Amino acid sequence: MARRKKDDSEPSMDSLLDALTNVVGVLLLILIISSLGLSQAVKVVVENLPDVTEEDLQELKVRADDTRKNLKELEQASADTKKKPEKTLQQLMLEIDKIENNNKDLAKKNSDMEELQKKIDDEEAQQKSHEEKVMEAAEELAKMKAILAQTPEQEKVAPKVVKMPNPRRASAESRAHYVICKFGKVYYVGDPYSHVLKVRDVIYKNFPKLVYSGGDLGSYTFALQSTRQNKERTSYLSEKEKVRRKGAFTKSLGLDQVMLTEMGEDGIALPEKSMAARLFGNEDRRDFYVRRLRLDPKKVQAFFGKGKLGPRDFSYFVERYGSSDRLKLSLGFKKEGGWKIEQFKKRGSNFDKVCKKVSLQRNALFYYYVSADSFDAYLEARNISESHRIAAGWTTWEGEKFDPKAMPKRETITVKMDAIPMKVYETLVKNIGPKVIAAQKKAITSIDQKIAALVPKTMKDEGARAKFSADLRAEQITYFTRYVQPWTRQIYEAALAASEAKGSKEIREDVHPPEIPHTRLFVKAAFPSKPKPPEDPNKPKPKPKPKAPTGTTLILD
Repeated sequence: MARRKKDDSEPSMDSLLDALTNVVGVLLLILIISSLGLSQAVKVVVENLPDVTEEDLQELKVRADDTRKNLKELEQASADTKKKPEKTLQQLMLEIDKIENNNKDLAKKNSDMEELQKKIDDEEAQQKSHEEKVMEAAEELAKMKAILAQTPEQEKVAPKVVKMPNPRRASAESRAHYVICKFGKVYYVGDPYSHVLKVRDVIYKNFPKLVYSGGDLGSYTFALQSTRQNKERTSYLSEKEKVRRKGAFTKSLGLDQVMLTEMGEDGIALPEKSMAARLFGNEDRRDFYVRRLRLDPKKVQAFFGKGKLGPRDFSYFVERYGSSDRLKLSLGFKKEGGWKIEQFKKRGSNFDKVCKKVSLQRNALFYYYVSADSFDAYLEARNISESHRIAAGWTTWEGEKFDPKAMPKRETITVKMDAIPMKVYETLVKNIGPKVIAAQKKAITSIDQKIAALVPKTMKDEGARAKFSADLRAEQITYFTRYVQPWTRQIYEAALAASEAKGSKEIREDVHPPEIPHTRLFVKAAFPSKPKPPEDPNKPKPKPKPKAPTGTTLILD
């Protein structure tokens, strides 16, 4: 093999070896020096080591074995972890989701906790307010107890025994006696007729002071109805008396000298005639209705005043019944009247006597009107009336005046026909008659003038004005001849019939309590002021009025 030619430019092998030798030498020196330092250090450590006993050596061996064992377990766990990385990751993800869900629940619970805390705060505030109120109430209670401690102990009151009600209608034949419990007392009203008939009799005794004696045209009288009916049995006839033309009373009235002007149905004035001729005609005897003269409402009001008359227990208030021509009676209660509980509870008291008397009457009952201040009085009175076996009912009531309504309504009543003497009639007729006759004559002569004044000024059409006047004139003439002229004659007829009416008779009861029977107020003539409009053929007929009840219905209990 050919030897390669030596290149002078490359370093020689010997130089390289020399360098390596130097390096190795340096390293050996360093190693020797290090070894000497280490040996010295080891020597120092060995010299400073504590003495190790046999027991310490055994303990170190055990700890070394445990360390080797733990190392193997760690190596095995590391290997298992490397083998199942995916499973561990899934478990970690599940745990993370679980933690997030728990966090959401925790957030919701935190929100609920805040709301709950707010409610707790509100409740605490309310509790604090209630505690303050309780404290105030406790203070007030303490004050009341202090006052109560100083108040003398009240006397124990015996319990009130109230029977259970047994509602039922009173029979139609029952006769009610009213008892008013007011001011802690009992006022016995009794049968309402006993009061209204007393007032009627007082009016008759003072008739000249109360009768209407003005000169206006109108109804001055009213008739008393008999118990006899007409042929059709649809109405009751008025009571009549036969009067002679030449009788003493007729002459005393001077009817032949009393001249009367009347109007015919055609509106033309008839020849003037005496009142005797108008009433009797050519007959010597004539039947006239028994009539009473009407009263002046102002005179009645002035006479009775505001309850200035009446019996021991009551004040009588006599006044017009609404807008009718009737008078009614109301009872006021005098404070000095009535019976206190200790008065009527005594055996043989006036109330006890009343109960005994009423208990003997057939179908009698007590009806109590009880004011709020008199319930105790009612209970005591009711016990007494029931001890006499008197049926009873009651109702609460408040008022200053009581209208005593009758139950049942009486159909007939006994009337003294000559309750008003003839002399009274004679004086009244001679006073009233001439005034009314003069007013009637004036009405006849001035009828056209009055009608002309009633034509509306706004009515310009002459034909309409003429028709208005003609229609109104016809209606006024009808009213005048049908009502006004008979009313004037009836003033004298009433006096003539009264001269023959004697004794007492059963007549129809015209009104019932609280209305005062056999009395009426004066009714002034009301002439038509304009013609009636023509009737509308399409207007529905009025329904028949329901039949009026026969009396007041009371409920017993």
